[in-house]
Amino acid sequence: MADVKAKQDDRLLIVEVASVAADDLLVTGFMGHEEVSSLFSFRLDLLSDVPEKIQLQNIVGKNVTIGLMLRDESYRHFNGFISRFSLSGRDEGGEHRFTHYRAEVVPWLWFLTRTADCRIFQDKTVPEIIEKIFKDLGFQDFRFDTNRTYTKWDYCVQYRETDFNFVSRLMEEEGIFYFFEHENGKHTLIMADATEAYKPCPNQSRANFFPEGGYNDREDTVNSWEVYQEFRPGKYMLRDYHFQMPSKNLEVVEPTTFVVGGNDKFEVYDYPGGHAQRFNKPEERLGKVEPEGRTIVNLRMEEEETPHLVHYGGSICRAFTAGKRFELVEPPPSVTDGPYLLTSVSHTATQPAEFVSGRGGSSSDSSYNNSFTCIPASVTFRHSRITPKAIVQGPQTAVVVGPKGEEIFTDKFGRVKVQFHWDREGKKDENSSCWLRVGQTWAGKRWGASFWPRIGQEVIVAFLEGDPDQPIIIGSVYNAEQMPPYQGDGPDSKHKNDNKLTGVKSNSTKGGVGFNEWRFDDTKDKEQIFIHAEHNMDVRVKNDSMESIGHNRHLTVGGVDKNGKKWGDQHERVYRDKHLIVDRNKIEQVGDSVELLIGGIDSGKGNWDISMKGSKAETIGGDDEFHLTGDRRQKIGGSTSLTVVGDQQEKVMGKHALESAQEIHLKAGMKVIIEAGVQLTIKGPGGFVDIGPTGVTIQGTMVLINSGGAAGSGSGSSPDTPNDAKEAQPVKPTAADNAKTGHASNDSQ
Repeated sequence: MADVKAKQDDRLLIVEVASVAADDLLVTGFMGHEEVSSLFSFRLDLLSDVPEKIQLQNIVGKNVTIGLMLRDESYRHFNGFISRFSLSGRDEGGEHRFTHYRAEVVPWLWFLTRTADCRIFQDKTVPEIIEKIFKDLGFQDFRFDTNRTYTKWDYCVQYRETDFNFVSRLMEEEGIFYFFEHENGKHTLIMADATEAYKPCPNQSRANFFPEGGYNDREDTVNSWEVYQEFRPGKYMLRDYHFQMPSKNLEVVEPTTFVVGGNDKFEVYDYPGGHAQRFNKPEERLGKVEPEGRTIVNLRMEEEETPHLVHYGGSICRAFTAGKRFELVEPPPSVTDGPYLLTSVSHTATQPAEFVSGRGGSSSDSSYNNSFTCIPASVTFRHSRITPKAIVQGPQTAVVVGPKGEEIFTDKFGRVKVQFHWDREGKKDENSSCWLRVGQTWAGKRWGASFWPRIGQEVIVAFLEGDPDQPIIIGSVYNAEQMPPYQGDGPDSKHKNDNKLTGVKSNSTKGGVGFNEWRFDDTKDKEQIFIHAEHNMDVRVKNDSMESIGHNRHLTVGGVDKNGKKWGDQHERVYRDKHLIVDRNKIEQVGDSVELLIGGIDSGKGNWDISMKGSKAETIGGDDEFHLTGDRRQKIGGSTSLTVVGDQQEKVMGKHALESAQEIHLKAGMKVIIEAGVQLTIKGPGGFVDIGPTGVTIQGTMVLINSGGAAGSGSGSSPDTPNDAKEAQPVKPTAADNAKTGHASNDSQ
């Protein structure tokens, strides 16, 4: 007998392992647990009489099928993969010397516990996300048996989670449950969301209840049964918030359909409900937020209701399978016949190591039993949300991204997109993330602060309630490529690296050559506020503007271009009065003309009053033109000196009266001609000479002609030479401090 090969034909338990020859591994014990929405786990006790063919490294990861003989001597199969394989001992002596092994068997879904990732899914439903994950790993043995139409999530993040945890929590959130269907050589993952997926248990759609032994030899029966009624909440309420509907009360409520023990007074209230965050795009699909909330709150209530009535039992029904339904024949008192959904089954089977004798599954030494849980098949199964959602433990930083060639990329809310440092799949473009709101120091209704991060900048990202699906920007930081403006590259050589300089400095876009700046220098006794406008600067004050300058004020308008051409005008308008007090001197220099118009605005008279406490001096290099349309009145308290180098012409259209209290002296170097159109009279103390149209009349006390005497003489003209006016020499204004531009943040694009 020692040379007879051990075989497992016609036994209660058989096993087939990929890459291992038939009968090289034999099974003596099988124990395992399968449960709806959980990974099954089976333990096999194995032995081999050819241990040299069994290498641990060749077994781990291999597909294995366990056969459990049914009453009709067909086999139901449990298929999976060996996740752990161990050598546990060796028989010594006896007819056969067997080496003992132990194997742990899991579904292909278990392999997702051995891979973790950080990635972003956009514009996908949960089934689409799950399908992509499975197929990316090369798994095809799955099927969706769902009834619902699923909402696309605008943004969904897997963050430092195993693929298994990620898909598990998504299914739990969406009310998707799963189970496995086994066949020889493979098993298939079935994902469902409704009671229509509860199919009859193959080979065991009905089971008799026999609590006493003795009948079990003829058929598989249920031999123990317990039922538990549990007090569950009677109402579920969710509330959420969406920034595009800030005043909308996004509250939804769902009462239980199983009112027991006054549970309708007990409510579960939760925030955030999770239905608003699925919609991120501006103004798109906002009408679906509330319907999505009603769907979610219904799922949460069904989740609470699932364990409200649970049945526990034991049986020898070898075909019982988690995820399948059965009816109980002749149930215990107060228990209905079902149907029931098997939510979990724990299997135990053993058989002796009599592989040489060929004793079959009916051997009295072979045994099988199970324990199970089930719920009424009228209840929609929803697995508890036991898989924790990943939490981002504090803020992160990310890089702002957008379309190639752009420097600023926002939506109408000022939201931007980012590429997280952990994102391996993003292309650093406008598709790298959802829209992120940007925190500001102030945010009102069309007022507040507005600084929008630009493409290439590094920003600080927080997550509402630590949720990776809800990022929000709370600040910006510098890095080695985005250096501060005053640290190592200050505005001039004196401030090359000056940490006493602070402020706000922008960058012209597009191109980056130019900037606006508001800078503070806090150096003791040199404190300064510097303002730079790259192009225009507009200031609008709707009431008063007060400006007090403790020392000097310098103003420069315009400049000189590289060709020496000057540019820059100054324009002012004052609608009423302008008051100016200069305690000392006012010095002005005008390079060309001065044009002054007084009056003529709003029918104003346009008077000009000048009062001088001292002297006035004017020097005019060219002509002096004076045109007065009204009267002219002058009063000179002293003397008037007039020197005319050329001719002096005067013409009076009316009367011309000249009176001197003492003397009038007319003297000409050549001629003096006095001419009158009607009458000419020379009048003195002793007579007169009158020349009129009728002749010449000479009248005097005595008229002497050629009788001696002498002509009178005048004092002569000796006008004072006027002092030339001082030429204005205003102090040239000091130019404002300069600054230097930064660079576009997305130079790499």
